[in-house]
Amino acid sequence: MSYYETLKSPSSFRKLAAAMWRKPNDPHIFGSVDVEMTAALAFLDDYNRRHGCKVTVTHLVVRAIALMLAKHRELNAKIGFASIKVRNRVDIFCQVSSDGGRDLSGLKLEGTDQLSLAQIAERLARGAADIREDRDPTFRRTRGFFRSAPLWLIRMVLGLMSLLANTLNIHLPKLGLPRDPFGSAMVTSVGMLGIDTGYAPFTPVARCPVIITVTRVRPRPWVVGDRVEPRPVLRLCATFDHRVIDGYHAGELSGEVEALLGEPQKLLTAAEAAPGPKHAHGASEARLS
Repeated sequence: MSYYETLKSPSSFRKLAAAMWRKPNDPHIFGSVDVEMTAALAFLDDYNRRHGCKVTVTHLVVRAIALMLAKHRELNAKIGFASIKVRNRVDIFCQVSSDGGRDLSGLKLEGTDQLSLAQIAERLARGAADIREDRDPTFRRTRGFFRSAPLWLIRMVLGLMSLLANTLNIHLPKLGLPRDPFGSAMVTSVGMLGIDTGYAPFTPVARCPVIITVTRVRPRPWVVGDRVEPRPVLRLCATFDHRVIDGYHAGELSGEVEALLGEPQKLLTAAEAAPGPKHAHGASEARLS
């Protein structure tokens, strides 16, 4: 029997990953922050009750990251062929699992900093349903190609995609190749997998400066005054592109995101925060992630 055998029927993402990543020589830096979530969980219960939606912790994180990148425009950048390019819009790419967790895709929320929490939740739910129920024609085409093509061909196609979308900034949405397809940042939720700490690698064809992993909210020891109490804590894990974000920026971003989650009413849009009657449209239970 041979020492190696060929993996049978790999998923489209597994083949994509095998073709895409090579030697680990990218300028990654890593960091994490623990956030006490008592106020955020209470906020979620109240928000979902008043708005009749299903906003989760992940949606809070998506909006917080978008607001911070809108505030610190120099960090919403990508490395081009001859210069560092700063985006004029904040788009967040959220990863979505399909095929019972065997495959991985995602969708980009354009202008995320301008969206309310309810709009973020609704657009992600609709897009995820289209992917999982095979109603997204672009995902269907790309998944079929990556499942059937050999690795050498996938590498060539990915190189061409990166040249067109990133280096030349060509916009070809009808071919499934929009300009800047992964946007300003990537957010992936692994809380439902029971993962406490985990860092995600960058997708080489993406040029976003940060990817955030949202783990599960769980009770952890927390210092309150001179006591240690069990509190619900979220651990956010981040991978940064050191070419765009250094340690100072990473610390600044993590501190501001932690502050937003600690006072989640600051995540409301101006219209939502304005005084006036609120109209409930039903109730739903807030999930942790």
